[in-house]
Amino acid sequence: MENKALVRALADRINDLVDIPLINEANEQIFFELIVSILVEIFLNTLDLELNG
Repeated sequence: MENKALVRALADRINDLVDIPLINEANEQIFFELIVSILVEIFLNTLDLELNG
């Protein structure tokens, strides 16, 4: 899936910039990938609605 590479790249960039105390890097990466995945999905769905609407 093409979005997966985008999500991973964006999450990597965010994870490099943000440090969440008491959470190890692997769990931070998973957390950021989840958040970015949700946001990308919302963005793409909104864009699709605007293009088709």
